[in-house]
Amino acid sequence: MKYFQTCNTIEELKKEYRRLAQINHPDNGGNPEKMKIINCEYEKEFNRLKDIHNKAAADDTTGQKRKMNETAAEYMEVIQKIIAFSGIIIELCGSWVWVSGNTYEYKNAFKAAGFRWASKKKMWYWRSEADATTSRGKMSMQQIRQKYGSEILETEIKKVTA
Repeated sequence: MKYFQTCNTIEELKKEYRRLAQINHPDNGGNPEKMKIINCEYEKEFNRLKDIHNKAAADDTTGQKRKMNETAAEYMEVIQKIIAFSGIIIELCGSWVWVSGNTYEYKNAFKAAGFRWASKKKMWYWRSEADATTSRGKMSMQQIRQKYGSEILETEIKKVTA
């Protein structure tokens, strides 16, 4: 492991992956070979941490910890589809990806990537269908951030020169 040595949780791993993808993704001028190595390492580490998480969930008699069904490939794919969008804010809250900022021009791309629009929050969100719940938007973004934590990544606003 070269890129994810300091990651001890899936949340830390996802945060680091987003950071590395923003720097190294070919759409942002990064090296495609380096991005392949990052993706491979991410998948291995994700699976290792997912196994640890799911064992802890199985051992949890309180029901507070739920089994995780999301795959590494799902998260990598969704992040890679949006990482080059200009002027958006990507926020990770638990296993959910929330997007705000300059999203209107990317509306169709978000839909195609599996994101849904949360009209009360005025944000796009994605989560693995396998881990879907039926809470139906009862919490505010502030409550979600307090409960699951929040990691934010802002994409660059690219200036078009004539």
